[in-house]
This record gives sequence, structure tokens and C-alpha cells, in this order.
Amino acid sequence: MIDIDILFKEWLETKKNEVKEISYDKYENTGKLYILPFLKQQPIESLDLSTISTFLDKKVNDGLSNNTVQIIKMTLKSLYYYAEEKYMLKHIDFSLIKISHNKKTTSLDEYQQKIIYEYCCNHVDALSVTIILCLYAGLRYTEICALKYSDIDIINGTINITKKVQRKINRNNNLTKTVFSTVDLLPPEKRIIGLSQFSIFYLKLFMSQQNIDEACYLLNGNTKIPEQRVYQRKIKDLSSELGFEVNFNILRNTCKDNCIKNNVDINTVLSTLGVNSITITSDHHIQNNINYNQKEMNKVIP
Repeated sequence: MIDIDILFKEWLETKKNEVKEISYDKYENTGKLYILPFLKQQPIESLDLSTISTFLDKKVNDGLSNNTVQIIKMTLKSLYYYAEEKYMLKHIDFSLIKISHNKKTTSLDEYQQKIIYEYCCNHVDALSVTIILCLYAGLRYTEICALKYSDIDIINGTINITKKVQRKINRNNNLTKTVFSTVDLLPPEKRIIGLSQFSIFYLKLFMSQQNIDEACYLLNGNTKIPEQRVYQRKIKDLSSELGFEVNFNILRNTCKDNCIKNNVDINTVLSTLGVNSITITSDHHIQNNINYNQKEMNKVIP
């Protein structure tokens, strides 16, 4: 019988020089949290399409996001293929394993958006400005945490998005398990977006209450990276208070849905969200026209 702890350590060693540090951390965390407990009950040599599908479906039903379950599948696939080659296990075609759709809330309805809008109008603070930038500008939460005042051009109504905050395992200090750092983005995530008039107004209101220093981060007003988990806890508490599910991913998805419902130009949607996942067969390149994008984003109003 294969010792799964030894196998996992050996497999991780092979990944050290193959992937970036953040990817290595993700492999390690995913393995320890989800895969090792599973393989200690279901030996790796006994796996088949049915047992793996049942395992992943259970994770979906447990409430994990589709993205997290995809990462679990990818990690398990890499580990299994390593074991397959080393121990001559039967081949499993992971492409045949389909992950069932997570039926959790993915966007807010109009009534819920109205409640969120009224909350932000009555609470002009770091949590609310984060909500506004997710819901009405389509920024990712990790991008907002990395924003400095120098990235915001309030006169022209634009934000220069060049970095995001990431969390990684702290291997140098046993006092804390993880550390936060900023990483540079590449296009299409690296972008300049044009804000709607409402978003500009709200940012002005928030910034008028702060002592602005261009070297400081927007959310906390100092040079230390904002603590991501603080605002995640706050929005979780807000969700409980309001009585419906809301998080930063849901807010960003709602922004996307609102853009589509209000017929915002698709190129504006792509460049604003920082994605490029739509296949265009004609010889056409996405143009990031800030003035035009601002005009289009004004269709998405509270």
C-alpha cells in the first residue's frame, strides 16, 4: 500500500522548480486541506472516475466555490499522474470528470442591490468603498487591496490597476502562517479603467475624509498592505446583518451582469473587468478607449 504522506512530499519536491512560489503554496494548501484527508480514507491506488467524481461533487455540495473545486481537481490530477508513473497505476482520464455546477448565489437581484446601495450611502468607509469598486467598477477584491492613492486619477475619473495582493505561506517566521505581498499584473488584468460618474462621486466623498498621501494604500491610508481578511470578515458580518449572501465575488459578478443587461459595449466589459476570455474570430483587437468606456459605464447606475 502506498504511503500517501511520503508520496505527497515527493510530489511536492518535483513541483518546487516547475511552478511559481504562489502556485506551489496553492498545491501544498490544497493537498493538506482536502486531498490528503480524502486519500487516507480512499487509497490512491483504488481511485477511479466514480470515486473522484463523488469526492468532487461532495466538495461542491459542501459549499466550496467552483474555482476551489477546480483547483482540487487539478492538484489531485497532478499527484495521481505522478503516482501513476512511479507505481504503474491504472490510467485515469481526468478530462472525463465533470464538476457539477455550484448553485450558490452568483449575483444580486435588484432589491438586494438597492439595499447594498443604501448601506454604502449611509456608511462611507473602507468596506463601502470596496463594495462600490466591486459592484460599479468591476474590480477584483485583491486589486482593490493593492490600490494606492497614486493609482487614482480623480480628475479624469480613472484608476490605473497594476498590482494585486496575494497571500503566501510564511516559511521564515513561525509566528505567522501566511504573509501578504503585492505582485505585478500583466494584461489584460493590468489596465486603466474609466469610472462612472457615480463611482467618481463616491470616491471623492471617501477621499475627502482621508489624509491623502500618494504612497499610501486607499483602504487603510498607510503604507502597510491592507489586511485582506479584515474586510472579508466585515462583508461576511454584513451579509448576516442584511439577510442575504453577499461577498466580493458576487458583487463583481453583479457588475458584469448589469453591464450585459444595460447593453454596455462588450469591449468595454472585457477591458473593465480585465478579462479576455471571449474568442473573436474576426481580425479584431480590443481597444481600451477610456473616454468611450466611461460613457458606457455610466449606463450602470444605482
